[in-house]
Amino acid sequence: MGELWAENEAVHLLSRTTFHVSSEDVQAALALGKEETVRRLIAGEPIHGEKVQLPPIEEVMADGKELKADNITDQQTYWLYRMTVSGEPLAEKMTLFWHNHFATSYRKVGYTELIRNQNDLFRSMALGNFRKLVLQIGQDPAMMLWLDSNNNRKGTPNENYAREVMELFTLGIGNYTEEDVQEAARAFTGWHYDRKEAKVQFYKKNHDDGLKLVLGETGNFNEQTVVDVLFRQEALAPYMARKLLEYFGTASPPEAWVNEVAADFAAKETIGEVLQSLFLSDEFYKPEYRLTIVKSPAEYVAGIIKALDLPISKSFINTMRKMGQELYMPPDVNGWEGGADWLIASSLLARSQFAESIASRVKNVMYQSEAYTPVRKDRAQAWVDLWSRNTGLWGLGERSRSVLAKYADDTFVHASSNINGMRGLLQLILVCPEAQMK
Repeated sequence: MGELWAENEAVHLLSRTTFHVSSEDVQAALALGKEETVRRLIAGEPIHGEKVQLPPIEEVMADGKELKADNITDQQTYWLYRMTVSGEPLAEKMTLFWHNHFATSYRKVGYTELIRNQNDLFRSMALGNFRKLVLQIGQDPAMMLWLDSNNNRKGTPNENYAREVMELFTLGIGNYTEEDVQEAARAFTGWHYDRKEAKVQFYKKNHDDGLKLVLGETGNFNEQTVVDVLFRQEALAPYMARKLLEYFGTASPPEAWVNEVAADFAAKETIGEVLQSLFLSDEFYKPEYRLTIVKSPAEYVAGIIKALDLPISKSFINTMRKMGQELYMPPDVNGWEGGADWLIASSLLARSQFAESIASRVKNVMYQSEAYTPVRKDRAQAWVDLWSRNTGLWGLGERSRSVLAKYADDTFVHASSNINGMRGLLQLILVCPEAQMK
């Protein structure tokens, strides 16, 4: 394992594990070294400064009003707020990962509390044992309502959860048969979420306790032992390794890298240990993997809010919806496709409109502050370099840098004061191609 650890490597790590790459974090990471920086990210310890104590939703203000726990829009707003202030950004990113992996929508579930509780489950087990998470999600009330577990009874099994636990949650398409789905559905029978009592219960009379044949194994499987069968399949580790690499590594990871991470996934106890090994590997830091993953709307919006220290607003939720992502409301069981889908024309227009609104929202005092004024005020590129880093953009290409510098040179660099030109530069930085990537 190499020892290379310089600014480029620190920025790359932080861009994948946090929502905003600040100069303070980069300098702290360089001082700590790679191993200690990774350890702190995995452990949920701050890279620098004190750990932030997150207030409960009822104490958070948005648009001049307190948020309410029983309102889904307020819960969406609160989660976005968490992304911008959490002292455990990697855990928050993994919570977002699991929300897409075990995609569950409020539109069908209909209970804000259940959706919030599922989100808390993802957060509490974000970097923990994957098998335990799969076991718990099977009896999570929101998931049970989402995939019709209440209708899964002896004699008339409902296959929805059994199908998705194989296809989407553990093995992937092509690694099971329809007969496997049917037999596994029998193993999951008997569990029910009682809406009136607000609790999950097991009804023995509704459980099929006969022998089942699942993925070549025969047994009187139940909701736990059938999961054990899934976890004995060779397909599970590569499937999960690929998903983790597409989220943290690169959009199309090479097979050799997938196999390497899969071996780690199979051998290690927790997701945190798998990621620790990934973030310490030489492969992760190869230049060709930098800025190869499109930021999701949540990452894009949260990063800008954090960079510019903006107050949270419910309007951001509508903005994210226009960009193609509404928290707690994935489009279907497959979740958001992500990748290039985040950059279709309508989504790009929404990102541009958001950048324009942010540039207008920022107060004049920021544009004229010392933090946004370079030492060489007469050099347009000095303005571009400073502002791009202030907004968390460290990998600006020469073409973008040149275009932005020309705009700054033409509008405000040689003027005594031109706030409109400065607003234009901020907007252009936020919509440049590199700003969409991590």
